[in-house]
Amino acid sequence: MRGWPVSMTNTMNTMNTDAIPLAERMRPSSMADVVGQPHLLGQGGILSRLTVSGRLPSMVMWGPPGTGKTTIARLLATASGRGFLEFSGITGSAADIKKFLLENGNSPLFRGLAPVLFLDEIHRYNRSQQDLLLPFLEKGEVVVIGATTENPAFYLNPALRSRCQLIPLNALEPPDIIKVLGRACEKYYQGQPIGEEILDYLSQWAGGDLRAALAGLETYAGMPEDGRNLDALRQVLGGRVLFDRADGHYDLASAFQKSLRGSDADAALYYLSRMIMGGEDPRFIARRLMVTAAEDVGNADPQAFILAECVSRAVERIGWPEARIPIAQAVIYVANAPKSNATINAITSALEAPDEPMPESLRDSHTFTSRARGHGTGYFYSHGDYEREQRFLPEKLASAKFYEPQRPQERNWRDRQEPDLAKLQHLWDEWTESCAEGGEVPLSQWAAQLGSSREAVARALQKIAAPAWQLERALVAKPK
Repeated sequence: MRGWPVSMTNTMNTMNTDAIPLAERMRPSSMADVVGQPHLLGQGGILSRLTVSGRLPSMVMWGPPGTGKTTIARLLATASGRGFLEFSGITGSAADIKKFLLENGNSPLFRGLAPVLFLDEIHRYNRSQQDLLLPFLEKGEVVVIGATTENPAFYLNPALRSRCQLIPLNALEPPDIIKVLGRACEKYYQGQPIGEEILDYLSQWAGGDLRAALAGLETYAGMPEDGRNLDALRQVLGGRVLFDRADGHYDLASAFQKSLRGSDADAALYYLSRMIMGGEDPRFIARRLMVTAAEDVGNADPQAFILAECVSRAVERIGWPEARIPIAQAVIYVANAPKSNATINAITSALEAPDEPMPESLRDSHTFTSRARGHGTGYFYSHGDYEREQRFLPEKLASAKFYEPQRPQERNWRDRQEPDLAKLQHLWDEWTESCAEGGEVPLSQWAAQLGSSREAVARALQKIAAPAWQLERALVAKPK
């Protein structure tokens, strides 16, 4: 937990500046020095208008790490003439904040404009802890500015979100990072030849994180002069920076699932590799696989979900790096499996259906009182005659169809429902009278009339037509 009025931050000027990380030394002292975020700080931007008006509402800034959330919060407090208190969701709790505010409510810090209460990593406060902040917000005793790398829609209470403006920050672009790296070179490393290729590499390697880029520059400047070059820097820094939890986490997961849905195994493997390199939890990837296997493959290939579920259990036992192998196996399978969204459409349609009373025959009848009320009356044990029809849906929904198979693999299930032979015989007789020379049999039309699949109708026709007719399969080609 940290509680810093603005005046206390000045004590850093008395410290040995060499001991302060470069990213802290390069922290902007005015909004004009902040790079990137034109939608917020450019002409007409939200935060630009706030600094001009002097009004400061509570807000939550969310976006990738190293984009200036803490810096902007401090500058907003300074520009509006307010004190600045900083707490972290990592090292403190909401109870600590409440205790501090109650015990210091009469201090000079609270006698003027309500101070800024900056909550870093605000998503780490659970929902009950977030509720502790609401009374202070309601009374206007503090202006809350939260910072998070997580989507507030997932991690913040609706009550807290409704009282705060949501301010999204974007990952910084390489030109913005190069601009700040150039300033750092001019201010602290004038005597060291740092070429453009170093700055360009750091701007790309950082992945939009200015703090990481400045740490990389500081690392390069501290390397022995005789071994200071781009190749050596690459070896020291290693691979790309972990993707951020705000954008990369959900964007990569989205690209991953959409590639699977689109049957592009190569793209799915690429985004899988991005998540692996970014340090994603393998359990999260396995959950995405299971969701995709159920939502986008479904019963077109039930084996896809079984494999995804097996992989989910495997990664629990294996972990990185070996877990990448079974995950990749399932990714390739799910990507290449036939696709159908009939399952999610079916449950969505069922959820939208009105609440109707169920048939009395289906109600529980294991007690005397329930039987006396007529529960279970008329029910027929289905194993006694699999072909005997019963009504299971409520009367007003008797004709409802929630599950509509789309792919042949799913429609095969309906092959079990053989068509009524008498009705099919009637249709066949009418057709042969009008088409004595033969022709294409209207299988689709008859299947719809008989409530069976085309395959089931075709099989039944083999029995009816066999004595006098020859049935053939036709492969018809038509120009596009």
